[in-house]
Amino acid sequence: MSLYLFGGAAAVVFSFVVVGLFVRRAQPARAYSRIDLFDYPLGKVVAALGVPLKLIALVLFAAMLVAGFFGDQNPYRNLAPTLVWIIAWVGLAYVSAFVGNIWPLINPWRTAFDGVEMVYRRVCGRNLALGRPYPLALGVWPAVLLLLTFSWIELVYPTPAVPLHLASFALGYSALTWTGMYLFGSEAWLRHGELFTVVFGTFARFAPTDIRTAPPKPQFRLRGFGTGLACREQISPSMMAFVLLLLSSVLYDGLIATPEWSVTESAIIARLSDVAELGPVALRSVGLLGFWLLFLSAYWMVSIIIAAVTEWQFSPRQIAQSFALTLIPIALGYHLAHYLVYFLVQGQYIVPLLSDPFGYGWNLLGTASYRPNIAIVGARFAWYTAVAAVLFGHITAVYLAHLQAMQTFSARKRALASQIPLTALMVVYTFVSLSILAEPIVERSRPSAQPSTVAENMIAIPADAVLPDPDNSHLQAIGPGKFARTKLVYRLLGSAFHDGTRMTAADLLYPYIFAYRWGVRGDGRETHYDQSIDTATAPIRRQLAGLRVVGSETASRSIRVGDVDFLREVFTIEVYTTSAPTSPEREAVPAPPWSTLPWHLLVLMEEAVGRNWAAFSQAEAVRRSVEWLDLVRSQALKERLAALSESFEREGYRPEALRTLVGVDEARRRWAALSAFYKANGHFLVTNGPYQLKSWSHDGVVLSAFRDLSYPLGVGSYDSHAIPRRGFITAVDSTGDGVRLSGDIEMIDKFQRSYRLKRVPLSSIPPDVLKRTPPECRFVVVDDRKRVVLAGAAPLGESSSFQFDFKNRLPVGRYTMFAAVTLNGNVMNADIRQIPIVVSTGAEGQGSQVSTTGTP
Repeated sequence: MSLYLFGGAAAVVFSFVVVGLFVRRAQPARAYSRIDLFDYPLGKVVAALGVPLKLIALVLFAAMLVAGFFGDQNPYRNLAPTLVWIIAWVGLAYVSAFVGNIWPLINPWRTAFDGVEMVYRRVCGRNLALGRPYPLALGVWPAVLLLLTFSWIELVYPTPAVPLHLASFALGYSALTWTGMYLFGSEAWLRHGELFTVVFGTFARFAPTDIRTAPPKPQFRLRGFGTGLACREQISPSMMAFVLLLLSSVLYDGLIATPEWSVTESAIIARLSDVAELGPVALRSVGLLGFWLLFLSAYWMVSIIIAAVTEWQFSPRQIAQSFALTLIPIALGYHLAHYLVYFLVQGQYIVPLLSDPFGYGWNLLGTASYRPNIAIVGARFAWYTAVAAVLFGHITAVYLAHLQAMQTFSARKRALASQIPLTALMVVYTFVSLSILAEPIVERSRPSAQPSTVAENMIAIPADAVLPDPDNSHLQAIGPGKFARTKLVYRLLGSAFHDGTRMTAADLLYPYIFAYRWGVRGDGRETHYDQSIDTATAPIRRQLAGLRVVGSETASRSIRVGDVDFLREVFTIEVYTTSAPTSPEREAVPAPPWSTLPWHLLVLMEEAVGRNWAAFSQAEAVRRSVEWLDLVRSQALKERLAALSESFEREGYRPEALRTLVGVDEARRRWAALSAFYKANGHFLVTNGPYQLKSWSHDGVVLSAFRDLSYPLGVGSYDSHAIPRRGFITAVDSTGDGVRLSGDIEMIDKFQRSYRLKRVPLSSIPPDVLKRTPPECRFVVVDDRKRVVLAGAAPLGESSSFQFDFKNRLPVGRYTMFAAVTLNGNVMNADIRQIPIVVSTGAEGQGSQVSTTGTP
């Protein structure tokens, strides 16, 4: 890590040295090529596309609004989220920076207003806009406030990709934009208050073209990259604040996904129990604003230092306004690092959505069946691109800042002196950005569906909560007047199954139906009963009092290294149980709403068992003299299942219990996906796990990694589980009142695709390494009658050992302590040590004296 960080910082410093030595004067602006492409055939072709592009952009904007208000609210089936967050926000930023600013040409708000104004002028003989003079003191502060709001929606707002919410925001923004155009005229408001005009225009200063649509003659001129950023002008304070906000908001997106932020956020929210629901939103809102102010403060302090080292030739404010635009390449580099792979992969969803923008099952352009290729770029490309983009941005900024200094200061010595503080600031930016880039990704919702709330005392169960009927297994409403002892609220991150279908509420509820249908013995139901399922699901049926799917929302996350940024669905589910509340983790065990298999595969398996083709358990297979259900190796059974799946596809079959949750068309899609999966893979083992069965033989199996943009964890996230590491107790020492255990843990040496485990003493591992995967020691103490008298887990202490204090916890007597050191919760093949303990003075006395005897 240190080589990586210092290497990146050294590249920035080295670029400063090289630029300082070899760039001794700023090239005058007139020396740059300004070829007008509109004078050439290619430019004339581009000019001819102006009107069609305007109309296309206007139609897409209207389609986005209609899709948001009236279309399917699933973000993957609705045009609005993909068009707004991927194509417009990310894609147009890259076009503006690396091609040219086409936004003034395709701006739908401008097109609509200009069209209405043209009609109004012909009918009424005067302009629609009032044309009031725009207050110069306002600068671009309206755009600053709108960018802050836009960033808040993207990074803080809980449901930024819900189509209805996006359309509502877009409609409100439209009203604001057209009001500004009406009051001040379209050109004045576009330059100062229209957010996207200011954003894309700022990025376009880096572009190799300068596109101008203002009268008397449109221009499309060539120029060098970054030419628009190296100029003598001093931008306004509001524009300086805008540039710093553009810079900080992208970096803040990465910051809130780091473990450090997660720990800090959890600690603060824990203290805000009175406003638990608003805690994350309020905290991230304050963080967004504070991060921007921090960047502003740091830049202002550097401007003061530059003014001082240049003998106050210019004031700090003048310096800050002169050099602010040179930070644009850094913002662009951050944008590339965070969003490029996201754009390349997730942006492919626009292809099917153009054919079916509202999620109605249309195929207007014949592309509705297109499936994005998520392997179009790999983890290596993502990583190197991100690091290169950050360094490219900083090095370019150093070069442009030097050119600006050569133009601003008359003496070369002052110009060089002015760049030292600014380069130091860029080195700090490099450290921060590369550190965030290298951090693991921390998500707020885990695929293990850990509960977020446990409510105590008797709790009224909502009347619309459901529970499977023991007689027919259908979901029945609980009705009024029912109570539970515990309420668990799960925020469950959805995922895709191997056959490409997406998790829905039906997938989450059907396993409960399955448990009641096959775990309850009833009259005439011997063919739908399995003793093994009865035993396995008994805790669920004994404690479950009600289920309620509250709803679903989407969460947007930025995956910076080795993965992509993508939209995912978060289900909120309430589970009511009859057990006494103890802890969320313990209460979650009997009834977690998480589906490993899709409902349609469960139904197919049930049909196979119900038709006496196979049995779920080995014991039941022996009793009924049928084969044990095998979705992979039994060729005869697979052929039967394939024919059954095709039959179900034709009729859109779904069980009676799911008819209110699954429509006929959705059922047909499910069965079609399962049939296609079987034809492609030769088996029916469809799950939502991280690995997919690829091939098998008598000697072994081959698993391939399953990657989908909706999957809860990204590329590389399973490394800690793919090679489970173990811990070992190496020394046991008595400490008077307890026991101190020392040990080793396994560390992984990686070289390309080779791995080697080696045992390393805990005392020799740096604290920052231990912090990433802190080991713990789990223990059980039994008395001489083999009764458990004490149990728990201890974290690693300051002396790289585990301390156990038995003072006032154990009476006098002989005990046996069983202990094991674990990493990442791995208890497979654990090295368990048996430690005899003698307590000579116990809880009744003034203290305790503990001694250990024998060897483990």
